[in-house]
Amino acid sequence: MKLHYLIFGLLVLLGLTSCDKGEDSNPEPATNGNIIGSVNLYDEGTTQIDNSNMLVIVEGITPVISAITDANGGFTLSDVPFGTYTLAYEKSGFGTFKKFDVDHTNMGSPTIIAEIPSLGQVSTTQITNLVASANGSNVTFSITTNPAGSNGNTRYVRYFLSTDSNVSNENYTYYSPGLISQINPYQITLSQNDLTSAGFSSGQTVFVKVYGDSFWSNEYDDLDLERKVFPNLNMASANAISFVVP
Repeated sequence: MKLHYLIFGLLVLLGLTSCDKGEDSNPEPATNGNIIGSVNLYDEGTTQIDNSNMLVIVEGITPVISAITDANGGFTLSDVPFGTYTLAYEKSGFGTFKKFDVDHTNMGSPTIIAEIPSLGQVSTTQITNLVASANGSNVTFSITTNPAGSNGNTRYVRYFLSTDSNVSNENYTYYSPGLISQINPYQITLSQNDLTSAGFSSGQTVFVKVYGDSFWSNEYDDLDLERKVFPNLNMASANAISFVVP
C-alpha cells in the first residue's frame, strides 16, 4: 500500500513539473522593442558633412527615450513601448525635423525606419531688400540677398504669399518651392495664371515675404499645427511688401 502511495506521489510531482515547463515555454508577449533608423546630414547647400551627434528623441514618453547618431548617421532607440510616435531630430546648427506617425508594433523584430531623411543646416542667407513690380499680366519680385548669389556661391530662397499683411512662414496661403539664386538681385516673375493657381483673384492685394532657405529645407507636415513647417529658414528678412493681382 505504501508503494502505491509513493508511485502516486511521484506521478503528481511529474505532472506539476510538466505544467511548470509548459508555462515557461509561453512567456508574456514583449511590450517594447527597438526603433532603428539613420540620417544623411548636409551643409546649407549640397555638400554632405559629418553624420554624427544628431539627437533623435521619441516625443511623448517619460522618461525620455533618445539616441545619438553615429558617424554613419545610424541610431537605435532602445526599449520603446509599442505604439505610434513622433520622432524629433535635433542638432546645433540644424533646424529641428520631425517625423510623424512612426508605427512601432510588436513584429518580433526591431522597427526599421526605411525612409532616410536628408537634413541640412540652417540658412545663412539674409534677405536685405524686396521689391515687387507689375508689368501687364505679370508681377516680378526682385530679391536682394546677403551673401549675394552667384555662380560660385549659390543661395536658396523661398517666398510666402497671403492676403494678410502679417504674412510669414507661419501665416501663409501659398508657399513657393525652394528657389536657387545665382545672381543678385534675384528676380522671380509670376503670371496672372500663376497667382490664380495659388488661390488669388484679379484685383486682390497680396502680401509677400521672402526668406533665405537651405537646399535641404528639413520641411515637414506638422499634424499638430496643420501646416507645412520650414525649419531652416533664416529669419533675418526684409519686411513684407504688397502687390495687386493683375
